[in-house]
Amino acid sequence: MVLCFIALPVFALLGLFSVRYRELSKEAIRCLFRTVTLKPCDTGLDQRIRSKFTAKLMFWPSLARFVYAQFTILSWFFVILLLASAFFSGQGLYNYAAYGNCNGQNSNAFCVFNVVRPEQQECTTFDVKHELYPFNVKTKGHPVRGNPLAKLTIVEYGCYSCPYTKEAEPAVRQILKDFPEVNLVYHDVPLSIHSNSIEAAHAALCAQEQGKYWEYHDKIFERQDKLSNETFIAFAGELELNVTQFSECYSTNRYQNVVDQEYNDALSVGIYGTPTFFINNANLVGPQKYKSLKAVIEKEMPR
Repeated sequence: MVLCFIALPVFALLGLFSVRYRELSKEAIRCLFRTVTLKPCDTGLDQRIRSKFTAKLMFWPSLARFVYAQFTILSWFFVILLLASAFFSGQGLYNYAAYGNCNGQNSNAFCVFNVVRPEQQECTTFDVKHELYPFNVKTKGHPVRGNPLAKLTIVEYGCYSCPYTKEAEPAVRQILKDFPEVNLVYHDVPLSIHSNSIEAAHAALCAQEQGKYWEYHDKIFERQDKLSNETFIAFAGELELNVTQFSECYSTNRYQNVVDQEYNDALSVGIYGTPTFFINNANLVGPQKYKSLKAVIEKEMPR
C-alpha cells in the first residue's frame, strides 16, 4: 500500500504526458484500492518498483541490500514527507487567501508599496531590499506622539489597513512607554490593495482637526477589521468629536491635498513596504518586535 500511495500521484502527474505512465497510475489506483479494502495487491506493482529501484543501486551492493530490506520503512518516510508537503502547501494557500501572504497572520512580513506600479502592491514577505533615502524624511508639521522635545524620534511609514502595520503597534506603544525620551511621528501611506485605507487616512486627518489624531489613530487599528464609512463616523462619536464637523470634513475630502502629499513624500523617501521605521540613520522594514526596536533605540540614543 505504501508504495502505491507514493506511486499514484507521481504516475498520475507523469500520465499527463505519457500513455505508459497512465497505465501505471491505473495499476497504482487498483493496488491502493485493494489494500484499503483489505485485499492483497494483485498487480505486482509494489514489487516491481522495489526491484527496479534496488537494481539501480547495485553499483554499491551493501546499500542495495539495505534499501531492499528496509524498503517499506523508507517508503513510509516518503509518504509522511508527501503528506507534510501537501499539508504545508494547503496551509500556505489558506494563509494567502485569508491574510494575503503565505506565512500567516503573524508572519514577519510587510505590505509592499510599489512606487512604480501601484496596481502591483501586495502583502508578502520580501527578501530583496531597496535603497531608502532617510535624508528626505520629514517630521515638521506632523503630529507627534510623546514628548515633543524628546532626544530621539521614531518615524514610521504605515498604512491604517495594513495588517503588518497593526502588528507593529503594540511594540511601538510599549517603546514609547518605556522610553520617555523617545517620540513618534507617523506618516500614513494608504495602499490601494487595502479597502478603506484611503478613507482611513482622510478620517484620521479630520480627527486631527479637532485635536484627537492619536486617539483616532488607535481606534482605527483596534477596529481594523471593521472599517467602513459608517464606522469612521461612529469612531468620531465614541471619541466625543463634533460629529457634524467631522462628517462634513470626511465627506468632502477636505484633506485630499495632505493625503496626496504624504504619498509623494513616501515616494521621495523610497518607501517600498509598510511598516517602515526610521530611527536616526537606522531603518527597519516590516513589523518589528519590541526587542528589535529597543536594540536600535539604545544604539541611536544620544549620550
